[in-house]
Amino acid sequence: MTKFLSGTLLLLMIVCTSTLKAQNNSKTYNYSVIKPDDWIIPRNDTVDYTFNEYLGQKALLMKRKYGNYKAGTPVYPRNLNFKDGVIELDIAWPGAKGGYVGFAFRIKDAHHYETVYFRPESSRTINAIQYMPEKKTDFNWWDYESDKYQAKAILPMHAWFHVKAIIKGSTVSVFINNETKPSLVYNHLDASLKSGSVGYWFGNSSDGAYKNLIVKCF
Repeated sequence: MTKFLSGTLLLLMIVCTSTLKAQNNSKTYNYSVIKPDDWIIPRNDTVDYTFNEYLGQKALLMKRKYGNYKAGTPVYPRNLNFKDGVIELDIAWPGAKGGYVGFAFRIKDAHHYETVYFRPESSRTINAIQYMPEKKTDFNWWDYESDKYQAKAILPMHAWFHVKAIIKGSTVSVFINNETKPSLVYNHLDASLKSGSVGYWFGNSSDGAYKNLIVKCF
């Protein structure tokens, strides 16, 4: 019995030490203020951006000049290397039709990343939240239409909503508006996309609004 208790105590000490070490090694990055020179923010003949207010809140406002169902645009800081951790941000969809707004993580470049995006027009349906990895020139969402990549959620049509994502290994859990239960849990993240930056994601929408990105790396 004594040997058993000693072994159990030793195991608990190892677990506690590992947890404390992980917490001590974590680092938080606050991107509430965006410095454009330190970010990749596309501005070209198809997409543009401004810093302005939306519903009284200062934000990054993305605008797509014409519709393209193959469009997916990550917007992210240059010198961030994220593998596991916590991502928090606020998102809104100011557009009139076709809202696709979200966040991207483990970003290597414009065509290699993972994303979770939201469809406010599909609130309360299985299409409200979508996960997918992007590894092609075109944003090939049609390859990820299965229900296993999607989840129901209550999303406001045009108001701001808060997103928190916990990413650990092959799992992402997504919480909306500080709910205690995740709206999406996906356990098969793409093994080929191990680490990279974190940022906003702008799909085939006329407009998207983003603010208060905070990233905690484990």
